Amino acid sequence: MRIKKLLQTELSHLKIHKQSSIMISTTAKHALDFRVLPRRTISNTTMSCFMINSEEYLKETITFFDGEVDYIYIDIEQKQDLNIFELARNIVKKSKLVTVKPNDNTLESCDLLIRNHLKDDLYNKKVVVIGTGNLASKITLRLAERQAYVYIMGRTNEKEKRISEALNLFLPKNSPTIKTIEQMQLNEKADVVVSFLSGRITKEKDLLPFIGLNSFIIDGGINNFSSSFIQNMLSRNIKITRLDTRIGFSYQMLFDNDYTQDFFNEIFGQAKIGHVTIASGGYIGAEGTVIVDNITEPSQVVGIADGGGGVKTSEQLSETDRSRLHKVEEAISTSS
Repeated sequence: MRIKKLLQTELSHLKIHKQSSIMISTTAKHALDFRVLPRRTISNTTMSCFMINSEEYLKETITFFDGEVDYIYIDIEQKQDLNIFELARNIVKKSKLVTVKPNDNTLESCDLLIRNHLKDDLYNKKVVVIGTGNLASKITLRLAERQAYVYIMGRTNEKEKRISEALNLFLPKNSPTIKTIEQMQLNEKADVVVSFLSGRITKEKDLLPFIGLNSFIIDGGINNFSSSFIQNMLSRNIKITRLDTRIGFSYQMLFDNDYTQDFFNEIFGQAKIGHVTIASGGYIGAEGTVIVDNITEPSQVVGIADGGGGVKTSEQLSETDRSRLHKVEEAISTSS
């Protein structure tokens, strides 16, 4: 009965908006079976969010909202035995079902938060990443690619070393090398400390020497830091925040974004102008295909496909190629 009342409250909120949706995710952590998360809004779309770890509550929630909202977003990452997407695809009949990857949304949110804090200038900044798992590794790689010096703090020195060596294999060769926390000088202070652990950090005292008055601390794993650590940071006026993944909401909505759908519907693919084949959006056509910027309303001719994924040089063009180019250019000129 309590769940029904919570669902009705969220539906009443959603009904006052032009476009409505819900998002259901789960977690690998031990958590409540059902929780209402902060709502999200972007442009004309608003979203109610739920964390559900019970098959019973999942069925009840999806059944309740199917047909009442425009979109039902489902966490595709299977963190438990409960496969919420498999269950949702068998229930949803009226709303549009869309998959999301919360880990990617979390990554984008963290990246944006750090970029905003550092005014989009990570060059030579020092970042300590706590954790060696999925998200910690991804944000480490991302920040090193943004030219930050990143130091990994893991549960063991061996894991720190192993992960840093592995990640360095993927970096562009001129990027700053990812290092372990042991390789950071004790007199150096981190510009950013970000934690992505599945539980409480066990090395808080080891972290303290690297935190300065201008450090920015992000709890990305949520509840990674102890109460005493947080109070210590606050007493020193050091900025510390939990990561709010609403920052990356626009990334989560990217698949159904008008620009994305316009790309698939109007730009990407192959079509005909008269008897001439045109292609756009990276679509690889056969030799002689005219490459344009848009298959529905082309305004630019890029060249002639060589049949191997490239574009012919001017010297390689045959008379037939030139004739095709002329026909497409003429059609563009006429339509404009």
